Amino acid sequence: MTKPKKPILRVENICKILGGKEILKSVSLSLYKGELKVLIGPSGAGKSTLLQCINFLIPPDKGRVWLEETEIQSHKKRELYTFRQQVGMIFQDFNLFDHLNALENVAIALRKVKKMSRQAARDCAVAELERVGLGDKTTLYPAELSGGQKQRVSIARALAMEPKIMLLDEPTSALDPELIGEVLSVIRNLAQGGMTMILATHQIGFTRSLADEVLFMENGSIIEQGTPEDLLSPDACTRSRDFCSRLNELYEEGV
Repeated sequence: MTKPKKPILRVENICKILGGKEILKSVSLSLYKGELKVLIGPSGAGKSTLLQCINFLIPPDKGRVWLEETEIQSHKKRELYTFRQQVGMIFQDFNLFDHLNALENVAIALRKVKKMSRQAARDCAVAELERVGLGDKTTLYPAELSGGQKQRVSIARALAMEPKIMLLDEPTSALDPELIGEVLSVIRNLAQGGMTMILATHQIGFTRSLADEVLFMENGSIIEQGTPEDLLSPDACTRSRDFCSRLNELYEEGV
């Protein structure tokens, strides 16, 4: 894809120490409008921490974040509040409210944050649930939904806020294998529709087919970055390809 001159999101020299261990070591990246950037790498590489530092859910020890050329001052609560509305976050474990049905889980932020009327929030929530293929599940509670359906509700909830960027932290890792496809299908549709996203995942086939750029993380650093063809093609001599080959072997062995 042809990149605009200026990124929509810029992250510079993010550092984080947790429990005395350096989790992120001066990580930098730029994300352009309409781009799908995929983070891959072994567990403990820092992928989840990086996404949460970008959204300041975990405050970085050092580093700076810009959204559309405006540096985010995380100590200014109003500014941080506005930033988080524009940068949606999808977690591994869904984070739904168990006492609310699917429609209410999507509508609650629209009423509380965007101050929509109850009816307007309901209409928007229904539209977003239909968008992720759950138009017939609006009255069901999380306990009545499969893992894939719960993750799709969480995606609908984020989309309802009309974010400029989506951060997805291994959104299929908690799902049974037969449910992974329905969530990846939603993400594929978002990517093809031009949603700007950073996705941490171990779904290598999905990465090969849709990523604009792959970032391989290890020991808190981005050690390789490039197109899927550059990093993952059969003749690529890269750490990324070696890692993905081992993943494929594990899946083939049924591990």
